[in-house]
Amino acid sequence: MQRTNHGDTQSGPANSSASGFYPMGSNPAVGGMQASPAAGRSWPTLAELFSAMKRRLVLATFLGMLVGLAAGAAVWLAMPAGKHQVRALVEMKPFTPVLGKGGGEGNEFDSFKQNQMILIKTRPLLTRVVGNPKVSRLPLIQTSDDPIRFLEEQLRLRWEAPQMLAVMMNGDDPQSLKVILDALLVAYLEDSTSEEIKTRGEKRKKLELMLKEQDRMIDNASKRMNNMLKLGAGPTPEVMALQYQSTQTLLNGTYADIAKNEKDIAELDRRRRQAKAVLESVDAMSIDRDELEKAVIASDVLRDKYIERAKKAEEVKQLSLKLLPGSSALVQREGELLQIEAEIAAAIKKEKPAIEAEWRLLRKRDLQYKHKEIEEDFAAKNIQKSELATAKKKHEEDLTILRESQAAAMQGDDLTPLKARRDLIKNDLDLLSLAEKSDSRITVREESHISLNQNLRQKVLLALAAAAFAGLLVMIAVAFLEWRSRRVDSVEQVVNELGIRVIGTIPAFPSKASLKSGDAVTSQNWRFILNESVNSTRTMLLHTAKAQSMQVIMVSSAMQGEGKTSLASQLGTSMATAGLRTLILDCDLRNPSMHKLFDAPLTPGCSEILCQEVDVSDAVQPTSVPNLWLIPAGQCSNRVISSLAQGHPLETLFNRLRGQFDFIVVDSCPVLPVADSLLVGQHVDGVVISILQDISQLPKVMTASEKLTQLNIPLLGAVVNGVKPDVHAYGYNYVKQLPA
Repeated sequence: MQRTNHGDTQSGPANSSASGFYPMGSNPAVGGMQASPAAGRSWPTLAELFSAMKRRLVLATFLGMLVGLAAGAAVWLAMPAGKHQVRALVEMKPFTPVLGKGGGEGNEFDSFKQNQMILIKTRPLLTRVVGNPKVSRLPLIQTSDDPIRFLEEQLRLRWEAPQMLAVMMNGDDPQSLKVILDALLVAYLEDSTSEEIKTRGEKRKKLELMLKEQDRMIDNASKRMNNMLKLGAGPTPEVMALQYQSTQTLLNGTYADIAKNEKDIAELDRRRRQAKAVLESVDAMSIDRDELEKAVIASDVLRDKYIERAKKAEEVKQLSLKLLPGSSALVQREGELLQIEAEIAAAIKKEKPAIEAEWRLLRKRDLQYKHKEIEEDFAAKNIQKSELATAKKKHEEDLTILRESQAAAMQGDDLTPLKARRDLIKNDLDLLSLAEKSDSRITVREESHISLNQNLRQKVLLALAAAAFAGLLVMIAVAFLEWRSRRVDSVEQVVNELGIRVIGTIPAFPSKASLKSGDAVTSQNWRFILNESVNSTRTMLLHTAKAQSMQVIMVSSAMQGEGKTSLASQLGTSMATAGLRTLILDCDLRNPSMHKLFDAPLTPGCSEILCQEVDVSDAVQPTSVPNLWLIPAGQCSNRVISSLAQGHPLETLFNRLRGQFDFIVVDSCPVLPVADSLLVGQHVDGVVISILQDISQLPKVMTASEKLTQLNIPLLGAVVNGVKPDVHAYGYNYVKQLPA
């Protein structure tokens, strides 16, 4: 028999070398299943995760390395620690002695520091820095799309102490950054010095004005005191109070006159603008009918016609009283009246342009006269406004004098407070002069210097840690996704999680590399372990078959490619070697491969027997193994599948074969893809499920077992294929091949 991989033969790696009997979860005699709650777990154990990772070690390692390298590169590029640093210290003094108090203390100094942090990054200052010849020649500036924005992003400010501001720049070219920072500090100090000089100049002007005003007040007070000394005691406080009240009344009246004057000016201005607008629109005006008739009547052109019309109208009136309506005399007079009115209308139409032009001229003269009157009133009101303002100022000055006189009379007009205030302002001017001679408020305490990057090791360690973490995370994710497929990775998993009895294990085939290496000893040891594993499985199966009087055993699997065909051929060969007349029946009608293993023709076979095209004896073919016969699958068709579903042809076939052979091994289709194995299983004595380690999936094996159990098909147990053999576990002396 050729033991090559065809059809559903075993393949793939293996993780165990155990062989022998593993108890079933429920019934030790007949297969059944009792799944452990572990089969429905949502999260794997550490051992399961490790086993899943081993199955996808190459993929997990490749993806882990790829993602790890990407994560490490991202951390390396994202970390700013890889830049060199250029740093300088700027000192800002806490106060400047002006106005007799520390101007830089408290909130003023905090505001001053915040302003300086903004001013040092203003675009005008940075523009000057970029325009510096030393800076503009730098490749760092020439290759930048926006040098100003580049400097804004690179410049870092940090308070190292309450008065010490650190100005820093980070980058790969420290020499260029030092040139830029030096130019920036020079420009900043120039600006701050000029601004400080400007501020001090404004404060000096303000103090000088205050001193001048104070001198004026002292002079006025001195004059009042001298006047009072010359006049003697002067007016009494009661008289000054009456004068103050009278002056206040005059001032209030002036306020009212000013308000009325402003109201009149506003009204005259409105009328002035309105009259001007009407005057400008006279040329576009048209005379109405009433005005036209008045103008015509006033002229001598139609005076006779109007008189004639009046006479004729009176005649018509008198005749209408004497004659009946419609009489010829009355009609004649009325016609004459209409004729006169028509002549008047025609004359008016003819004279209208001249009359209208004369009317516009008169109208324009009248409007010009009115506009002139309004202009004169407007000018007079403005003059009055100026006079009222002068009167208001005089009354206010009088009130001030009276108020000061009252105060002087009550207090004796002491010059001591005024002189003390003047001395304080003079002292502030002296302090300001000292401040102008002192150093600037902003100075460079530490020139710019370069600090080379010393954190390269930390950056490398962080990048390696990120790469390792990302790679491990990806490997765990691959292992978890692989575990989600719930592949069988050990014999114990079949027993503990599926609750299926394991009646044997079959070792995995050696790799092609080991077969090509030509190691005869290793090959012989593996063949010996394979034979012993199959014989052990045969022994367990025969024991169960004898106890339950079983003769026909079906070998199936949950899905295709799980080693059922190879297992069926090995079990049949082992039973024949033990001296039993054994028949292998290939009922995998849709995808037959048993005939390839034994180098036999495909037909005639089981398909032709079910269709009653050949006899059973004609389909049985001997093999090269003594006591072993084969019935191939034959040529499948829809007719064959229909016969299989009927059941009677298959039952008749098994009844005939039971009397001719000691043991019958049936190779069937997988349980889940098609229903053929379920149909065949109802006519056999028991079923053995083939499970391929690292390939078969627990949920699918469980579903297949449940389907068999629901049809009351005895499940004898499972055989796990692809288990890695442990030669040393057998013992060296027992592994050696025995002589023939």
